Amino acid sequence: MKAAVIGNGNVGMATFRELQKLREIQELVLIGRNQEKLSAEIEDFLDAEVLTTTPTAKLTYGGYEKTEGADIIVYTAGVGQKPGQSRLELVDQNAKITREIFTTVKQYNTDATIIVLSNPVDIITAVIQETMGIPREKVIGTGTLLDTARLKRYISKILDVSPSSTDMFVLGEHGDSSCVIWSSVRILGMTLDEYLSSDIGEDTEANHSILSEGVRATAGKIIKAKGYTAYGVAAAAGRVVSAVINDTHEILPVTVRLQGEYGVNGIAISVPCMIGKQGVIAIKNMKFTDDEKDAFNYSVSVLSDIAKGVGLI
Repeated sequence: MKAAVIGNGNVGMATFRELQKLREIQELVLIGRNQEKLSAEIEDFLDAEVLTTTPTAKLTYGGYEKTEGADIIVYTAGVGQKPGQSRLELVDQNAKITREIFTTVKQYNTDATIIVLSNPVDIITAVIQETMGIPREKVIGTGTLLDTARLKRYISKILDVSPSSTDMFVLGEHGDSSCVIWSSVRILGMTLDEYLSSDIGEDTEANHSILSEGVRATAGKIIKAKGYTAYGVAAAAGRVVSAVINDTHEILPVTVRLQGEYGVNGIAISVPCMIGKQGVIAIKNMKFTDDEKDAFNYSVSVLSDIAKGVGLI
């Protein structure tokens, strides 16, 4: 199994490190334009490898030609989000960069499953799929998998339970129009409000709007304090890559280009997807309340306007 990471910025390096944990990967390639820096990064990792007791992949580096033969390509390149900036503000520059890179990549590899982290991830996922001309199930954005993890973290902290004991979905845009599917939230088989009522012993309702805004604001808060986010999205990438490699058939909230599902055509957006060795095996239909449907459709409209601006629809 060969995997390649395109981009050696903060997210790229965190992702490269995350993929080293996957024993199924025999060769891991770091790809970018600055070969001197790439070489130094690999040297640094090789030093660490001497002190590592677990088996690690063969580490190499190079240009886009090194994507040849890769089973998995993880894309992290592009301009990063700055403090106070929305992900969608990156769209023109990153769409241009992405088209240039994958016009080259497709000369060497059209068979790999591509995992997309670069923002705005929903738009960039569609750009890659269109540029490569490969089936949509082979291009997966990490999408709202990270947003969902953030919501699980917040709710589990409030309830003083492990995040693994909760189940929920955040869908739509990975950004300001993301929508929490509150009807999907379950703790011990109960809805959030049911669990709170059972735990506290009286009727209560969770403040959905505060929790939703907390999820949306997390990235901006981190970026304001340290300049970037990396570890959370790298872990999300690792989760998706592992699901592909091990054919787990996990259902994850990730970005894929829709073709009629949820009444959407041509837009890449996060919905529940079953992931396996073929990429997206199935897009799962989820029942929404009227409010959730309105929120999801609003997210679609936001992404549709941006997609038109970069020639996707």
